[in-house]
Amino acid sequence: MISFLKKKLFLQTFLFYSYTLNIMFFVLDLLPPFIRFFIFKFGLKSLGTKVLIDYKVFFRYMSKIHIGNNVSINRGCEIFTSANIGAYVILKDHVTLSPNVKIYSAGHDYNKLELPDSAGDIIINEHSWIGANSVILQNVTIGEGSIVSANSVVTKDVPPFSIVAGIPAKVIKKRVINV
Repeated sequence: MISFLKKKLFLQTFLFYSYTLNIMFFVLDLLPPFIRFFIFKFGLKSLGTKVLIDYKVFFRYMSKIHIGNNVSINRGCEIFTSANIGAYVILKDHVTLSPNVKIYSAGHDYNKLELPDSAGDIIINEHSWIGANSVILQNVTIGEGSIVSANSVVTKDVPPFSIVAGIPAKVIKKRVINV
């Protein structure tokens, strides 16, 4: 009986948090950029300089998200971390997320019938570009200088200076930088 009550209390607490968060992001979308930046600076684990966070961007559990310098997060992007498992999302310097990118460092362990929470860090290294509508799942590192093609689902690490595409994303070629 006590276990049932704990679960019910947890669910009600989560639903209240989710409700409050949705109201907060609705209000954030009405505010001018300099006020939004101040709120993000306060809420995120770290926030670098020269960062663009477009409108209609959503973060769940902001205190587990690191954003470096010169990062661009376009409209409709969503970043989900876990409340009770210590997984982080780290966007290093000069990262671009195209519109509607989804990053999920939290999920469920499908090997167990109860589907307990699982989580793993997601690290997107310097000078990487994530194409529109792509999905990045937990325990993934995107190597420096890599490109994830639009509409890809990244389930495994991406080597540095690679271009990946598909569902699941696979390396299609190496990225050559012309100086």
